[in-house]
Amino acid sequence: MDVRQRRILAERELLRQLSKQSSLIEVVELNNVGDKYCVFYKCKGLVWLPNRPRPSVITKHAMEIYLHVNYPRMPPRLQWLTDIFHPNILPPSRNGGICIGNWTPAETLDQLVLRIGEMVQYKNYSTKDALNLEAAMWAEENQAALPVDVTPLLGQAKPNAAIGVD
Repeated sequence: MDVRQRRILAERELLRQLSKQSSLIEVVELNNVGDKYCVFYKCKGLVWLPNRPRPSVITKHAMEIYLHVNYPRMPPRLQWLTDIFHPNILPPSRNGGICIGNWTPAETLDQLVLRIGEMVQYKNYSTKDALNLEAAMWAEENQAALPVDVTPLLGQAKPNAAIGVD
């Protein structure tokens, strides 16, 4: 087993544990190789609905993670799957890009999933390195209203989820 395969197996276990430990994050493995996942967030984020004067709160978010052949030297391929209004995340209608800033191979997928969840909540975002300039300007003008969700992503285990037990 090569280094990449060992890393993918370790990441799979970390994502399983994260999914068990959080009532706000669900990670679903999309194949039996362990290189493709869908992550569902149940935290508050924002979406700008048509004909509304300001963003609305939404609590269902999803992204896809693909661990390409150059992972972990290069960041995983991330694709946002649901509507969102965020400086660093684009909705699927705008290609679903996610700007995670600096990537280091030392960051594990569970850490990245948590970091992106905090981005959704507006606990962690950048208006200086924005993909969505309209959202960046809105965030700059409405800093007092942020974050939109202060709920910790960890620490609220799912009912009947035994930590560390498969």
